[in-house]
Amino acid sequence: MSLADWLNSRWLHQHDTSAEEMRALLHSAKEDIRSAEIEGIAAGWKLNMAYAAALRYARAALYACGYRPARDREHERTIDSLAYTVPSVEADTIKLLHKIRRMRHTAIYDSVDMISDAEADAAMKAAIELRRRISTWIADNHPEFLH
Repeated sequence: MSLADWLNSRWLHQHDTSAEEMRALLHSAKEDIRSAEIEGIAAGWKLNMAYAAALRYARAALYACGYRPARDREHERTIDSLAYTVPSVEADTIKLLHKIRRMRHTAIYDSVDMISDAEADAAMKAAIELRRRISTWIADNHPEFLH
């Protein structure tokens, strides 16, 4: 499969992003990470903010490629699109992001207390690593969105 196949399957829509939109998205992701680092925050909320940051970074890569996800299974497809957008993001990272996505669902809809500090820390580590990889990829491949 490819992103073009996803477009044909209506899993994606074409999207013309702007440098302003990209900067706002990347800034929001950075703020999610900054907020997650607040001392004493509950592990479930830390994981939720780390996940939000990771999702924004994945969305930024998708936008840079000229697409946005369709509403159906939006989070899942945004994460899966990393396999087609940013070659340095490994399959294990995508699997971890899906695990974090499921944990976030538990924290939001069941109980924020069901998330451990170790799980929240792993989510933060994943979000920070994704920030590094995607920021480098955008700078190298789509610098027009950073000016």
